[in-house]
Amino acid sequence: MAPPVPAVPPVLDDGVVTLRGFVESDVAEIAAVYRDAGTRRWTSLGPHLGAADARRWTERVAENWSTGRGFGWAVAARGPDGCPRYAGQIDLRPGPPPSVGYLLAPWARGAGRMSRALRLAADWGFSVAGFAVLHWECRAGHLASWRVAHACGFAFDGVRTRALPAAGGLVDAWTAVLLPDPAASVASRVPCTTWWPVPVLEHGPIRLRPASESDAARHAEARDDPVSRWWDATLPRRCTVDDARAHLCDTELARSLGAAVTWVIAARDDDHYLGTVTVSGMDRSYAPTGGEIGYRAHPDARGRGHVSAALRRVVAHVFAPVAAGGLGRNRLALGTSAGNSASRRVAERAGFRRVGTFRSSGVCGPDGEIVSDGVWYELLASDR
Repeated sequence: MAPPVPAVPPVLDDGVVTLRGFVESDVAEIAAVYRDAGTRRWTSLGPHLGAADARRWTERVAENWSTGRGFGWAVAARGPDGCPRYAGQIDLRPGPPPSVGYLLAPWARGAGRMSRALRLAADWGFSVAGFAVLHWECRAGHLASWRVAHACGFAFDGVRTRALPAAGGLVDAWTAVLLPDPAASVASRVPCTTWWPVPVLEHGPIRLRPASESDAARHAEARDDPVSRWWDATLPRRCTVDDARAHLCDTELARSLGAAVTWVIAARDDDHYLGTVTVSGMDRSYAPTGGEIGYRAHPDARGRGHVSAALRRVVAHVFAPVAAGGLGRNRLALGTSAGNSASRRVAERAGFRRVGTFRSSGVCGPDGEIVSDGVWYELLASDR
């Protein structure tokens, strides 16, 4: 039988972070978090909020505990000076459905503190408050918030279109859920998907690296190019910089779900964007050690051998064991149009073998007509 839910916040501690009730000295710290640009970017909290608003928040949290309408804690951890201080806050909401929200002070970010706090709060929510589920959501693209939930075993549950308020209107939401597990402990709440790393890979004059927001304009140009759109029926007729940013964000989400890894091909001397290489399909249950590879060059980078060099370097990484830092794949597939001779040359130079043709496979020209068969290539680790 679960213990009764207290009317005041119990102290929860894992040796690194402590969940406790709010104290007067937290008010100024909370107000400082309200003023943080990163906080304002991803929440509805505005720069107009100050100490009075922070104090009202702490009073509301205490009132919610007394009535059972909510369960919030201050998150405390040792600061740079070694002394315990306010590091953020976490809030369990009974719902229905039960949900969680959290906020972290800038100085406390990037060290796993909020993941520790979330494990403590979730364990309490399941074992004491009797939650049947715990829902999480954030504005789409807030990778730092998703990294916290992902680290604690939340399963991604999809995207809700225009579900959260923002300064410019409604924005999409990422959602995830955590279910109770009688056998789980605080320490055993671990990710349920592999968040693949994107190591920097160098090969001659190019560098393969993670994408950044500064790549968006060049990425949009590559996707909006008439040659790219001719051979790729999945591309929109018009790709803006915002579209490119959303696409790059989606590639990061896919990486967190164990599905795909994307590298930007950049010039080694000045880090100039030249194109992308993506390994996808790594979450397919019927091919657990397989993957599919694709690539795209910026128009001004074509014909210079950069994509061929990038593909060869990525293939070597893909087939390297996970223990050695690779992706541990044993088979790669590659599909392209039979008429796309440039793409086919890149595949064949990297050692891919043609294994089949898909007649009238739906490659679309500018008016949507079928213009070519598809060609399928494969490469095994044992082929190299």
